[in-house]
Amino acid sequence: MRIGSARHFAPLYTWLLQFTALAQIELVAAAWWLNWFLYVVNTVLILRLLLLAQLTPTWSALGTALIVGHPVFVEFHSVAMTEPLFIALTLASVLVFLRAMQDNRVASVALVGAILGLAMLTRFAAAPLLPAFAILRLLAGGGGLTRRLVDCAVMTGACGAVFGSWLIASELTSGDSTGRSLELLGDTDLAYWIRTAGALSTMLLPSAAGPVIRLLFLAFASVVAVFIAVNYALAWLRLSSAQRARPHALVPIVFSLFSILYLLFLILSVMIQYRLTLTGRFLLPLYVFLALAVITPFGASRPDFARHRKLGIVLAGLAAVIGASNLVRTTVFTVATYESGQGYAHKIWSTSPVLASASKLPASAAIYSNAPDVIEFRLRRSAAYIPRRFNHLSGRDEASMPFAQQMDAMRRRLAEGDAYVVFIYGVDWRDYLVSENDLLNSVPLVEQETLADGRIYRSATRATEMQVLP
Repeated sequence: MRIGSARHFAPLYTWLLQFTALAQIELVAAAWWLNWFLYVVNTVLILRLLLLAQLTPTWSALGTALIVGHPVFVEFHSVAMTEPLFIALTLASVLVFLRAMQDNRVASVALVGAILGLAMLTRFAAAPLLPAFAILRLLAGGGGLTRRLVDCAVMTGACGAVFGSWLIASELTSGDSTGRSLELLGDTDLAYWIRTAGALSTMLLPSAAGPVIRLLFLAFASVVAVFIAVNYALAWLRLSSAQRARPHALVPIVFSLFSILYLLFLILSVMIQYRLTLTGRFLLPLYVFLALAVITPFGASRPDFARHRKLGIVLAGLAAVIGASNLVRTTVFTVATYESGQGYAHKIWSTSPVLASASKLPASAAIYSNAPDVIEFRLRRSAAYIPRRFNHLSGRDEASMPFAQQMDAMRRRLAEGDAYVVFIYGVDWRDYLVSENDLLNSVPLVEQETLADGRIYRSATRATEMQVLP
C-alpha cells in the first residue's frame, strides 16, 4: 500500500515507513510502532531540554507532562502523521546546537545543519529554524565574526546538501518539488484570522468553554508569554558572548526565536498557499515551542525570574488550567479512540456498506474514487483519484496534467472495460475533485449499486459486454 499520491509533500516520513516493507512489516503496524517510539523519544528530548535549563526534576517532569499530555500531541502520535518526526528532529537539532556552541567544532555545526535538512524533508515548516540558529550563532559563542560567519555558512551548506538534493531530484523527475510557487495565492480576510485565533485558542481550552472565554484566555496567556520572553531576552543580551552560549542560558532564547520565526512562516504560508487552513498539525509545533520558551526561563540559575513571585503564581495558574484541560480532553480522546478507533481505522469504515461492496469488485479491475486512500487503507488494494478540477495548493489547473487531460485519460481507461468509479460520501472535503454530477455528464458510466454511504459505477463498455453475454 502506498502513502498518498502527491509527490510534492516532504518525503522523509513516508520513506521511513516504506523502508519497513523491506523487513516485511505491514505498513499500518510500522506506522503505529514508529509513532509511539517517537512519542517516547520526544518525551525524553523535552525532559532533557528542561533539565538543561536547570529546572528541578519535579518542575521538569511537570513541564514535560504539560506538553506530551496535550490531546493534539497524543493524537498525532497515534496516527500516521509527520508531526512526531518533525518535532523529534527539531528538538534533536537544538540539543546538537547547544553542544556545538560549547565545543566550537565545525563538524558539530554541520551536524546541526544536516538534522535541520532532515527536518525540512519531514515538514517544509522547518525552514525558519535555520535562520534562528544562524542569528543565535552570530550573537553567542566563541570565535570572532569571521568564525561565526563560517559556522553559519557550514550549517546552511549542510542543510542545503540534505534538503536541496531532494529538491533538485524531485524537480527534475516530477517537475513538482515542493508543489508551491512564490506567489501570493492566499485569500484571507478578517473572518479567516478570527477562525484561526479560535483554532489556536482550542489548543489551550476545550471548545465547550465557549469562544469568548477561549479567546480571552488566549489573549491573557499570550501577554504573559510575551512578557516573559521579552524580559528574558533583555537579560540575556546583557550577558557576555560566552555566557550567552551556555546551555541553560541559551535554551529559552532558542525556543522564543523558534516561536517567532515559525509563526511568521505560518503567516507567510497562508499568504502563499491557496486556502491553507492552520489546523492542529500546524499549531502543535508552535504550542511545543511556546511552552518551552515560557517554562525554561525559570531555571535555578536565573534568580531574577525566581524573585518574581507574582509572575510565578500567574504562570503556575495558567499551567494548572491548561494541564487540567489537557488531562480531561486527552482522557476523552483516549476512551473514544479505544472504543471506536480514529481516522480511517474508525469503526464507521469497518461497517461501511460502500466499502463492503467495493471489496467484492474484481481484483483485476481499475478503481477510481474521491477517496482512494480509504480504499487502499481499508481494502488493501490500489485505487486512483478521479480527476482534479484544480490543484488544491494553488487553486489553478494542474500544469503537468491539466484537468482536460486527466478526463481524457480516465475515459480511455474506462473504454478498455473492467473499471469502476466509487464515490464515498463520508469524504466530502475534497472540492478540488470533479463532482459526481459533472463526472456523470462527461463520462459514460452506468450505475451499478447505490449504498447508504456511497455509490458505485462501472464503465459503459463493461455494461455493454455484460448485456451481450449469453
